[in-house]
Amino acid sequence: MCPCKFLKVGSLFKKLLHEPLLHFLILGGLLFLVYNVSQHDEESENSIVVSKEKIAQLTSAWEKKFLRSPTKKEKQKMIENEVYTYVLYNEALKIGLDKNDDEIKRRLAQKMEFIAYDTYELPSPSKEALKKFMSAHPEKYAEEGKIHFTQSMIGVDVGELEKEYTLTKFEASNIFGRLFAEALFSLKADKKVHKIESTYGAHDIQIISKATGKPKSFNAVKEKLKDDYLSAQREVKNKVIYEKLKSQYAISIEEK
Repeated sequence: MCPCKFLKVGSLFKKLLHEPLLHFLILGGLLFLVYNVSQHDEESENSIVVSKEKIAQLTSAWEKKFLRSPTKKEKQKMIENEVYTYVLYNEALKIGLDKNDDEIKRRLAQKMEFIAYDTYELPSPSKEALKKFMSAHPEKYAEEGKIHFTQSMIGVDVGELEKEYTLTKFEASNIFGRLFAEALFSLKADKKVHKIESTYGAHDIQIISKATGKPKSFNAVKEKLKDDYLSAQREVKNKVIYEKLKSQYAISIEEK
């Protein structure tokens, strides 16, 4: 091809680049492409598919609740309810009703806890690890301690109450109430007279002796030990996972 023809073509191309009509056509084409893509996305968002798996899940939940299989009409109603829920849920998302909603935040946080924390297996602890854990928490694996005390209520005649008791905290709570038991077991065996109130009135209490519970045997608490140990290990691991997630955020707390 003659060089002069290349020059003419180049000159024409440069002229077109500065032509406003060409710019308009290119922009129009891009807008058409974006519109088609957005329309496709909107159609996907507005498409509802109730899968066979979902219907089986709904049916299973129904059977567990009513202890029978749903009728054809009831199954259709379940599917309609599922579609109803999805439509309103999707429309709520479109207008941002999920934003700044504390209840939704809590529900999603709970689901995230399950995904992040509860989907891993912890190794079964050895006997040595459980015994070490038991030694580190003796108060949790001992028989309940008892307290020996005298009580009197001045100016009040309560015939069903004794002058002297030897009770566990649980027993004291059953007789005198939880707050009384809490206060009673916070006292020392100092032979002093202390005033404690119960549902009966005000008591003058004197602690004679206070015995701590004897440690239970390893075999007696083995299963509880294992549950408590795994719970403690899970708590430690969950904290590590959380701190790793938290480190990805720039956190700013505004003071009042």
